[in-house]
Amino acid sequence: MNEFLFAPVLGGLWQHRDVVEDVFDIDDLLDAHEIMAVREENIRRAQEAARLQQEGGTLR
Repeated sequence: MNEFLFAPVLGGLWQHRDVVEDVFDIDDLLDAHEIMAVREENIRRAQEAARLQQEGGTLR
């Protein structure tokens, strides 16, 4: 549970004290995880686009 709870801190969305002081609720936690997943997907897509551009390929 701690990994899931503190992931927004490690992801730079929250500060440690926000978790400890219960600043956010469970809905906020789930939203933060969704934001981090979208960020990761955007990074993956950008890296794939850059790789394809270097190879002279096309995006899928």
